[in-house]
Amino acid sequence: MAKREEHLTIKRIYEPIAPHDGMRVLVDRLWARGVSKDAADLVAWMKELGPTDELRAWFGHQPTRWDAFVERYRRELTSPLRQLLLAELQGIAAESLVTLVYGARDTQENEAVVLRDYLLQETAQPGNVWDATTMLLLTVAVVAAAHADAVAPTPDVRRLASAILSAHEFEDARKGLLTSGDLRESAGGWELTPHAQQQARRLALADRI
Repeated sequence: MAKREEHLTIKRIYEPIAPHDGMRVLVDRLWARGVSKDAADLVAWMKELGPTDELRAWFGHQPTRWDAFVERYRRELTSPLRQLLLAELQGIAAESLVTLVYGARDTQENEAVVLRDYLLQETAQPGNVWDATTMLLLTVAVVAAAHADAVAPTPDVRRLASAILSAHEFEDARKGLLTSGDLRESAGGWELTPHAQQQARRLALADRI
C-alpha cells in the first residue's frame, strides 16, 4: 500500500509535463479543450473510468453534492470494464509511477481525486467476464485512444496488459487478434480495425448499463 501511494499522483492536463509523472493516463470521459494528443504525452486515455455523463451533469462541481457524488461514482467503478482498467493501473502503480490526468479546474473535488483514493483503498477485481483476447482488445483501445494516429505503441500495451494477463495469455490473445484481422501491426505498435473499434465501443456501452 505504501509503495502504491507513493507511486500514484494526480495532475491537471494543463500543467507542465515532468519526468516524475511516469505513466500519464487521462481519466476524463471528455478530451480536454485546447490540448493536442501529442502535447498531452499520454500512455492511455481511459475514458470509461470517468463518471457517466448523467452523474457528471448532476454533480456540476457543486460543493454541496460532493459527498453524494463520491458515493455514486465509487458504485460506478464496480462495473467489469472499470475494474479491468483499475486493475491495470494498480498493477503499474505497485512498481512504478502513475499520474492520473484530469481537466477540471477544481483541484480538490474531481474524479481523479476519487480514483486515486479508490486505487489506494480497494483491490480491483477484473473477474472472469471476458477472455484474454477481449481484455487485450480493450487494452489496445485505451492506449490507441491517447494517440493522434490511433496506433498503440507495443511497449505501452504490454506494460498495461501485464497486470491482468500472463505472458502466455498475452501472446495467445495477440495471435488471435492478428489472425481474426481485428488487430494490425503498424510502425512501432498496433492498430485496431474498424470492426474491432466498434466491438470495443459496444463493450464500453454495455458496461454503463
